[in-house]
Amino acid sequence: MIARIQGLGWITPLGRDPASAWEAVQAGSAPEPTELTNPFNARSFPVRRIDTAMVADVARLPRLRRSSVISHFAVAAALDALKDAGCGCNPLTERLAVVFAATNGGVIYTRRFFEDVSKSGTQAGSPLLFPETVYNAPASHIAAVAGINGVVTTLVNDASVGADAIAAASDLIDAGDCDRCLVVAAEEADWAICEAYAAWKLGTIFSEGAAAVLLGPGGNGPVVERIDAGAAFRSIAEARAMIGEFGMKSEAQIIVSGASDTPFDEAEADLRGPRFTPKKLFGEAFAASTLMQIAGAALALRGQPTGTRAFVPVVGFHGQVAALTLRA
Repeated sequence: MIARIQGLGWITPLGRDPASAWEAVQAGSAPEPTELTNPFNARSFPVRRIDTAMVADVARLPRLRRSSVISHFAVAAALDALKDAGCGCNPLTERLAVVFAATNGGVIYTRRFFEDVSKSGTQAGSPLLFPETVYNAPASHIAAVAGINGVVTTLVNDASVGADAIAAASDLIDAGDCDRCLVVAAEEADWAICEAYAAWKLGTIFSEGAAAVLLGPGGNGPVVERIDAGAAFRSIAEARAMIGEFGMKSEAQIIVSGASDTPFDEAEADLRGPRFTPKKLFGEAFAASTLMQIAGAALALRGQPTGTRAFVPVVGFHGQVAALTLRA
């Protein structure tokens, strides 16, 4: 089966429209960061955040009124991808699956829940907060809001999980477990995430956001031609060798980079060709950033001659490397 990208959703600090987001990437227009402060040591971190007003329509849905913003971002991106594909979802006539990808998950509600427990004991654990602490929460909200009753699953890893999710979606379609698959990734920003990564001195600006792609066998969208996922590295030099090999095999004319001004950028040093770097504009949003790269690659191929390829390299901070090749 040839999997094609049929629809896109992309939630960024600059807006909710994939075409406008891609124009910003091409123009190099970076949104201004805001400060997140650790209340315990007053240390501040620059973060590129999402204006919650842009997903207010989703936040007003009864099911999502008490959920964290990661679920708002995820559901908004998913619904936008379905709309972009020109379809709704009728579970009676179509078997639609959901694969959700995350790195940090619902950290805001998780921190609040365990803060209450640590201060006041287990009896203080809020039954309203707890459901949103699990990694599966955004996937369940997507399925409920969109009316999806097919396979719903969540993958957790470093940024490479975005490529893993595309691979899993392709496998589900190939195995006949669904007709099409909605792949979604989202991340929310919290001072606890920034504090956790501060010791690594990565030098990047973290962010929040979401992206979604609808995969299926038909349509005129770009083809997912090659997926290199699940590879581990022990040094940046080793990651560089693997990314270089994946890039050579892809024979791509366009690169949608995963660079975000960290030492891990060195892994892309051997790649040659026109390059776009969405993370340097929107910030590092882990799993969501990878799916944004994939959405950007799909947009980069619009209007290109048949056979033009875009290469998406991903180097995760926790030792996983992956790559994806799309063909117009």
